[in-house]
Amino acid sequence: MQSLKTRDLPENPRERSNFISSLCFWYTMPIFVKGAKETLEAKDLYRTLKEHKSDTLGNKLCASWNRELKYCNGKPKLLRALIRVFGWQFGFLGLALFLMELGVTTLQPMFLLKLISYYVNDSEVFEKGYYYAVGLILSSFFTMIILHPANFGIHHCCFKMRVALTSMIYRKALRLSKRALGDTLSGHVVNLISNDIARLDNCAFHGHYLWLAPLQTLLITFLMYREIGIAAVFGVAFMLLLVPLSCIWARSPQWCD
Repeated sequence: MQSLKTRDLPENPRERSNFISSLCFWYTMPIFVKGAKETLEAKDLYRTLKEHKSDTLGNKLCASWNRELKYCNGKPKLLRALIRVFGWQFGFLGLALFLMELGVTTLQPMFLLKLISYYVNDSEVFEKGYYYAVGLILSSFFTMIILHPANFGIHHCCFKMRVALTSMIYRKALRLSKRALGDTLSGHVVNLISNDIARLDNCAFHGHYLWLAPLQTLLITFLMYREIGIAAVFGVAFMLLLVPLSCIWARSPQWCD
């Protein structure tokens, strides 16, 4: 089969998609429609996004790393270099998750409770039932609108981190001396790229929930305390006690076997 060059591939529709199209993933519809009618081929693949170029991402991360080496006082941190390049994007997505988890997601069971109470108490004010139903529907809608683009954005940000780190490792390998190359195993470089960097997807994706989970736990505990009293605190405390026990059991060799 004849190999295709990048310039021969069609432009990625995400390059020109507007905010609504990106939010709802409408720019992906043409490829799905074409795939439903005929078998997709290699020529149907889109070109890489400009923001995914390894030279661009590698230059940014290398510049950030050089700055880290210059001002770190002998203790450089790769995490600080990554935050300097990708921190604003990753932080904005964390803000979106914050609004969803502590706002929309928390309101959803409250609307459901009010709606059930409306039918149980047989209220004569019909407008309240409509308000609760509309609130429940809107909370579900906004959860879908915020959650999926935010998760996609986090994976997208992690992908760019992987490209930048891979580019920096490759550049470092090209600058190694013959003596350093003799002391470095080729499998070590391959393991860094294929295994260690690949873990960024899972670690960074769940990173926001390290600070969102305690805040959401406090908020839910307060709301339950208003409804059922001190019993809610004991229930949450018992649940939190299971967290360190789960960590201990997961690290125990007999449970791993």
